[in-house]
Amino acid sequence: MREPRSCLVVFTKPARPGLVKTRLVGKLTAERAALLQGAFLEDLLVRMEGGDFQTRLAWAVESDELLPQSRMEAFRQVEGDLGDRLFSGLNRMLAEFDYVAAVGSDHPDLSETVVVEAFDKLAAGTDVVLGPASDGGYYLIGVTRSSLQKELFSDVDWSTDRVLEQTLERCQNLGARVETLVYLEDVDTPDDLKRLAGRLARGSGPSNPKTQSLLMEWGMIPVQGRT
Repeated sequence: MREPRSCLVVFTKPARPGLVKTRLVGKLTAERAALLQGAFLEDLLVRMEGGDFQTRLAWAVESDELLPQSRMEAFRQVEGDLGDRLFSGLNRMLAEFDYVAAVGSDHPDLSETVVVEAFDKLAAGTDVVLGPASDGGYYLIGVTRSSLQKELFSDVDWSTDRVLEQTLERCQNLGARVETLVYLEDVDTPDDLKRLAGRLARGSGPSNPKTQSLLMEWGMIPVQGRT
């Protein structure tokens, strides 16, 4: 079997109360928000296991902290804004792989099929692949060794609804060939979580057994057979 030429880098944080999914606190306790963060990550990693690509974890931890234990190879994110961290993480993996894509860990609608599509587009000659998110950002960015440029991440208003628009402008300025994937929804707000619970209750979308189990336990998804 040939070695995978592609690598998915999952950018994530340790699931600590008060430090993750903070916009859900109020609807959830800080402790439950942290449990949900951990479930999102575990479900995502399981879904990615069947793909013809490697997966790495990029942890946002302090320089003096040990990396959380994981079955995946992992590294520490650099200091700086999201653009600095994305550029550094992608650049690091491109020393080993031909095609690299970055995602966050809070994307329960992201399937292995979508990730494979991103790598197929890169292998076919696309310079940059973007997975547009419904909030105006992107859930995935994929690049090649020749297309990764610091300018892709410069002067971007991170955590706003202009991220995708500004990134497409950077690609145009660089002359990069861009293709997009299906739109997906992040889960950042209580309304996002309510819609996710509805999708899981209907059985639509990718498998999220740990996430679904938590939401059933918390009464956000009806338990079959219970009246």
